Amino acid sequence: MTISRADRLRALILALSLSATAAAAQPSDSGPGSASLADDIIYAPRQSDGEARFEVRELSAPDPESVGILDDRHGGLGSALWGGTNAATVRRLLPRLPVTESRAARALSRRLLLTAAAAPDKLGTESPSLLDLRAERLAALGETEGLAALLKAVPAGVVSPALSRVKVESLLLSGDDKGACAEIAARGLDDSRFKVFCALSGGKVLEANMALDLMRDRKDSDATFIIAADAMAGTPPPKLDKLTALTPLHVAAFRAAKIALPPDAVPTLAPGALAAIVANPLNALEVRLLAAERAEALGLVDTDTLRRLYAELTFNAAEAQLAQSQGDRTPRGRALLLRSIPAEPSPAARAGLIARVLATATERGAFAATARLYAPMIADLAPTPDLAPSASPLARALIAAGRAETAGGWLAVAKSDPEAAKAAKPVALLARLARPSSESAPIELPPADGLAPDAASRRAEVLLSLLSGVGEKVPPALWLASLRDPAVAPALVPRPALRAMARAAAEDVRTGETVLLTLVGLGDSGLDRADPEMLNRAVTHLRMVGLEREARALAVEAALANGL
Repeated sequence: MTISRADRLRALILALSLSATAAAAQPSDSGPGSASLADDIIYAPRQSDGEARFEVRELSAPDPESVGILDDRHGGLGSALWGGTNAATVRRLLPRLPVTESRAARALSRRLLLTAAAAPDKLGTESPSLLDLRAERLAALGETEGLAALLKAVPAGVVSPALSRVKVESLLLSGDDKGACAEIAARGLDDSRFKVFCALSGGKVLEANMALDLMRDRKDSDATFIIAADAMAGTPPPKLDKLTALTPLHVAAFRAAKIALPPDAVPTLAPGALAAIVANPLNALEVRLLAAERAEALGLVDTDTLRRLYAELTFNAAEAQLAQSQGDRTPRGRALLLRSIPAEPSPAARAGLIARVLATATERGAFAATARLYAPMIADLAPTPDLAPSASPLARALIAAGRAETAGGWLAVAKSDPEAAKAAKPVALLARLARPSSESAPIELPPADGLAPDAASRRAEVLLSLLSGVGEKVPPALWLASLRDPAVAPALVPRPALRAMARAAAEDVRTGETVLLTLVGLGDSGLDRADPEMLNRAVTHLRMVGLEREARALAVEAALANGL
């Protein structure tokens, strides 16, 4: 139908009015995955036979399965993340996404779970939903901040028992007890401990005490929660020495009861509780530091947060002397080292002290975390010939901290010094893993240096697998030299299904499926025990789907974990 000039004008005014109304209803900084009315109701001028026409498209309901907080501009893996992926693959494998100690793998997991992307076809026809699966894995990984943001982006009215419980625990860990109790009341979660906690939070002590009496009579009662609940009700708590693994409810109850946690509780904490312990000023600073060190190693808090906590520690003369004697073995000793080294006037002395700190950190399995702490301090030093004795460990630290582009000067200094050149060779291999280069020097395996034959062979096998994965050409003779004696190194259990599926997904550039299969294939046993072939495939497949930077970060982390 032909539209008159007056009708066209009225339609244009209506379109502008609706767009303005929608814009006003949305926050000005709406994040990825958000949508406004103007995105769905479109008045689009069309030319037909010289006449302008307008087309009205109906408002479509947002798909809760596709909701996310990361898009292409904010660290997402692409809106076509699950394009071409079978729904059964995601449903089967997403619950197996490992809770790993690897920072690089955890970063990939976080992006996979938080990316706004259309779900695989037919995934939403069964329970649990993709949203439920994603929320559960985010909670298991301890990604409470990202989980909270994702839950806020979920359309109103989209609830399930699983999602509701995850939401309650997320609110408890963030300190929003009122919000958690409102969710519990609205969804009727069947857990008497939640009801007791909320009754005590609301001042209903008599009601809570009656429920607690019933709880004490049960053989399977939660003794840890009862201690915290009694304290919330006004009973002085007993001395806490050892606690069982703490849930989000335990953490919230101890915080509400104003009970400080003992240091022994920190190693048993689930990843999601670490940030809550760090943020609670009721806990001793040493306890918060232990939690912050674990959280930083997992990528759950940034390194600057850990630095600020170290800076809050104070020392009298006796405490400073004790901390100095403890060195790198305690949080106080580590804090003292971190603040005392910059006061050393000599660059050579500072470099030597940092190198020694890095060496002791390697012995306790904290090299990468320590490298991130000291990276700014290393960056303030100039790689000059007089610092050659410390050049290799400083270059290694910069690579571990994600600053490989600044490590070249230190490597050049180390290679120019006859004494330091030997130590520079394995670090140069680490640099080749970290970023593409025109390095044409032949690959040399690092010396065994007293390692058991099987350990040396595994290190060589992992290193060559990673170098091959990032595109380096490994000579056959080196592969032959890395072979392990089957009498002392039993064959690894093959995982042919995962390997075949991952290869096919990478070849078809199915990004989400490739990342998921890669992470599941690596497992949660640690990069120091991962199958070298799986490491090679992980790096190779990530590069095949365009995740070069992520592949190299994983390669560097795996090489460090295996002694390079």
